[in-house]
Amino acid sequence: MTELKTVLAAHIPEKALHLVEMLFITNDVQLKVSRNRKTKLGDYRPPQRNFTYHRISVNYNLNQYEFLVTLIHEFAHLFVWNKHRNRVDPHGTEFKTTYYSLLNQFIDQNVFPDDIKTALLKIEVKPETAKLELGRILKSYNSTVHDTQFIEQIPMHTLFKTADGRTFQKIEKLRKRYKCLCLNDKRKYLFHPLVNVVSVD
Repeated sequence: MTELKTVLAAHIPEKALHLVEMLFITNDVQLKVSRNRKTKLGDYRPPQRNFTYHRISVNYNLNQYEFLVTLIHEFAHLFVWNKHRNRVDPHGTEFKTTYYSLLNQFIDQNVFPDDIKTALLKIEVKPETAKLELGRILKSYNSTVHDTQFIEQIPMHTLFKTADGRTFQKIEKLRKRYKCLCLNDKRKYLFHPLVNVVSVD
């Protein structure tokens, strides 16, 4: 087994292994399994300066389905860059068309469980609603059980702690985020609905 295949086998479903391996082989891509980054799950970098190859990184702590969906997302960026360079919106029509096409290749191979498959198929029709639903379902496959909840699950005005130890109060629901007051510095912050937090009794 090649080094690439060994790394991939540790992070993605077995049914997806051949398809993903071929994506790397045919596109001259370097994969980096990255530390946990709070602001993103993955990243794509095109060839530039001293790097003659494409570079994709994905956070190490994602479950196998989160890792795969993130990887497919980054490959969609690669294909769009190959065809359009920087001439199009990073998440515009060209990206969406490419991303859905890639996802369907994996869906057709029955790589995903039915609940994830159903959520993925909704993305093209109702992207904003479906992305949040997909996020919830993907996180339900985490193997480690924590004493955390999504911020969307706790009642309004509840106090909670984040991973860095700060204490917040959930104060307002906006269209896509929750506005929360940090009790440590009295500043207000916006949180994604699926951020993991620990309620304070």
